[in-house]
Amino acid sequence: MIGVVAGILPMGLLPQLPGKPGLIALLLLAFSLVFSKRRGVRLLAGILAGCAVAVMHGHSVLASRVTESCSGQQLQVTGYVASLPRRGLLPSGASRQRFEFRVESSVPGRCGRPRKLLLSYYGDRTMEPGQRWRFEVRIKQPWGLANPGSFNMQSWFAQTRIDGVGSIAAQGQQLLGDKAGVVEQINRLRQRIALKIEGLDLHADARAVLQAVTVADQSGIDPTFWRLLQYLGINHLLVISGLHVGLVAGGGYFLGRLLARSTLMAGIYALWLPPVLALLVAGLYSAFAGFSVSTQRAVCMLTAFIVASLAGRRSGSFINLWLAALAVLLLNPLAPLGSGFWLSFVAVAAL
Repeated sequence: MIGVVAGILPMGLLPQLPGKPGLIALLLLAFSLVFSKRRGVRLLAGILAGCAVAVMHGHSVLASRVTESCSGQQLQVTGYVASLPRRGLLPSGASRQRFEFRVESSVPGRCGRPRKLLLSYYGDRTMEPGQRWRFEVRIKQPWGLANPGSFNMQSWFAQTRIDGVGSIAAQGQQLLGDKAGVVEQINRLRQRIALKIEGLDLHADARAVLQAVTVADQSGIDPTFWRLLQYLGINHLLVISGLHVGLVAGGGYFLGRLLARSTLMAGIYALWLPPVLALLVAGLYSAFAGFSVSTQRAVCMLTAFIVASLAGRRSGSFINLWLAALAVLLLNPLAPLGSGFWLSFVAVAAL
């Protein structure tokens, strides 16, 4: 486990990925060493396996990107809204919505096989998660600023698997219905909660804080308010992290204790109810937060702790941390390119 994590971590910094022969060599060598009885050799096998996983993921990311020849061209895409739309105002006063669009098909085929696009919409219609659309999009490759000391947009595109960036044309928009998946329903519920909060009779900054800590919608936070939070040193509280997940899990555990005591009066011993309810509530809250890296880490560690306690086994904090790191990196080997990964795991390791 330690070897796989150690093998994945540095691979995102390579200037060029090994080709297929190098990938096959890594897999064969890892498989041949993993059955050794020597711990150091098994550690090396894990490192090689981690490198292979990262290389395969990197090739998959590059293969699905919009080709350079199609940058600036018109592309017809069919798919569905796959994220909570972020609303904002341009300097001209026009409204803009930006959202991730999961591509089901695209024409022409020579533009590659993009799976997820980041699209900008400037119309009056409110985009909803799960809506299936056919758009005419002016597309370009996902390149962005990567200046030292500033936000690395190029790295963010790679981490989130954005294969292209585009703006939706005013013509050629066709609504095709809804996609009724679990993730889409959760995102739609997140949007409804955000709109409800936006309609409350509160100060704009208060509404923005509520949206950020409930459904991870930070579109209401203007730059001036964000700079004030940075000056006060509390801007991290508006980013849903393990702290928020832990608080919610604690509330779920307390509610489970009350329910367990109620069932005890009826002669039912439900000692498993508090930890299970804590895990369910934490998982649901993490889903509302969009399963960021920090919430993934918190839910993985909480799951390991609760499963071990229910099984009557001890659960070490560092083992749980390694398990969480392994799970997060297998889901997204490029997660270490973001500062959130290091802030989350290093802070917990220090604690």
